[in-house]
Amino acid sequence: MSDAVKMLYESVRNRLNIGFYDFELALRDWEIVPLTEQKKTIGAIMRKGNELHIGYGVKPRASIRRHIRPVLQKAIKDYGCAVTKIQSDNQTGQQFCERLGFTEVSREGNTIFLRCDGSKYV
Repeated sequence: MSDAVKMLYESVRNRLNIGFYDFELALRDWEIVPLTEQKKTIGAIMRKGNELHIGYGVKPRASIRRHIRPVLQKAIKDYGCAVTKIQSDNQTGQQFCERLGFTEVSREGNTIFLRCDGSKYV
């Protein structure tokens, strides 16, 4: 089990009703890109096709756009856009996604669906 997956789990465990083992199983089809700061894993990007999710176990002290940029660019290049979703009560996550160039495309219950076709940050 990688530190990156542990960090992803830490970032969502309070919102999920599953243990780490089930979380790890659910990620078996996802590409996991570790996010590091000063050679320590602080989180990860999950990617499956053009769907991306970012989670941190430790809050970054500096901009992590250099980590996100290549993953986001690849999704946009390969699929024409990148997509993600967040919970509507996650204002910090929504602001972060908007700074990356994601815009809301729909809502379903407590979930906001976002799309990015390109961004000044990418």
